[in-house]
Amino acid sequence: MQETRFLLNSLTTKEAVAAAHQIMGHTKNYSAALLCTVRFSPERIQERPDRALVFPWEAKRGSHNGIKSVHGGALSSLADTFTKIHVRAHRPQACVKSVSFEISFLCAVHEDRRCNCVTRLVHQEDKVVFTDFSFEDESSGEVYARGTHVLAASPRIGS
Repeated sequence: MQETRFLLNSLTTKEAVAAAHQIMGHTKNYSAALLCTVRFSPERIQERPDRALVFPWEAKRGSHNGIKSVHGGALSSLADTFTKIHVRAHRPQACVKSVSFEISFLCAVHEDRRCNCVTRLVHQEDKVVFTDFSFEDESSGEVYARGTHVLAASPRIGS
């Protein structure tokens, strides 16, 4: 099997912004609606020196459960979307699909918190991309949840 290290590849926020806009352009899509609900803006994506991408968002009404904290399903959906954006930024011509997803909830994300989802490309082997992610408080850095997402990145038919 061929192994590719991400250290050789340059990833910019410009590509991530384009991938996010592509998802948000499908206004009837659940992921696009959720990104709007949490006031996500593609232009706010940042790249850290360790090549992690930071996706700022806000815990707003519409993503909450009955006790005014972000619903676990909403967090899972955000992690799924943000890691897919990261992989699409790295492989823009690929069709990206989930293979495996795991999340651990560490503490509640309460209403009106400003948060970051930090995504990292950990490893790639052939078409399989391994990522990890964490949800962190924008100010304190407290970690609310973390997990891993394994994705398949295959060439698009007709590309």
